[in-house]
Amino acid sequence: GATIGISTAVGPLLGGLLIRLGGEHDGWRLVFYVNVPIGLLAIALAYRYIPRRPPERRSRKSMDPVGVLLLATGLVLILLPLVEGQQWQGSGRWLLPVAGLVVIALFALWEHRYGRRREPMVNLSLFGRRSYTFGALIAALYFAGFTAIFFILTIYLQNGLGYSPLEAGLASTPFAAGSAVASMLGGRVTLRFGRPLVVAGLVMVLIGLAVTELAVRLNAGPGVAWAIAAPLLLAGLGSGLVISPNQTLTLAQVPVAEGGTAGGVLQTGQRIGTALGIAAIGSVFFAE
Repeated sequence: GATIGISTAVGPLLGGLLIRLGGEHDGWRLVFYVNVPIGLLAIALAYRYIPRRPPERRSRKSMDPVGVLLLATGLVLILLPLVEGQQWQGSGRWLLPVAGLVVIALFALWEHRYGRRREPMVNLSLFGRRSYTFGALIAALYFAGFTAIFFILTIYLQNGLGYSPLEAGLASTPFAAGSAVASMLGGRVTLRFGRPLVVAGLVMVLIGLAVTELAVRLNAGPGVAWAIAAPLLLAGLGSGLVISPNQTLTLAQVPVAEGGTAGGVLQTGQRIGTALGIAAIGSVFFAE
């Protein structure tokens, strides 16, 4: 959980470094190569540290291709009108999200049916646990909001105030630092305070972002990065008390045997929330 929060906040800074390294014209393309060395390292570490199953416990797992196809199709139908909002005019495009919701419903029906015979991509029985359902919803909604904020902030600093990509990325560093510290501290007291700790983190994020918005209005000049440093630090501290503790509490009542699937579904929900948030908020931002 701490790694997720820190890496998401540090993303703009690393993006700025890549653009500085490759130049403003072609540097952004380097982002597509970042996962290559990381993936190779992950494969090597997985081969080294993940224990092999004994032959008598090995079984052939299905990849649930129909489930994968239905989920991917549904998400594309929902996201496409948002991403292409500026190029695709007309009200007809909003029929696609409706179709996407229908496909997502078919996905849920398929997973329920498929789960009777084999291991599905998403084990819907996980959502029978209130703590898991509640925590997964918080994670998806939170990632939909806070990742989109950095997307818009970075565009504002570069296009609105003339910051370089690296300078715009550095402006978000206080948030990343606060998230790093609070994630480590919050993880130690999560089980002691429970959900109120997450609520306190959300309140801190809201206050920090509200003060950030006020600081931008009062100091909409080149020095705005310094003006928003303190409120972003407060928001980062709150974020660290949301992501990592929520991860722990969401998975706390999930049986160990289902932990891998539950964690994977939780991460997928966060990625879906991120995509939806950036697409929706970006569509509104560029439409203004």
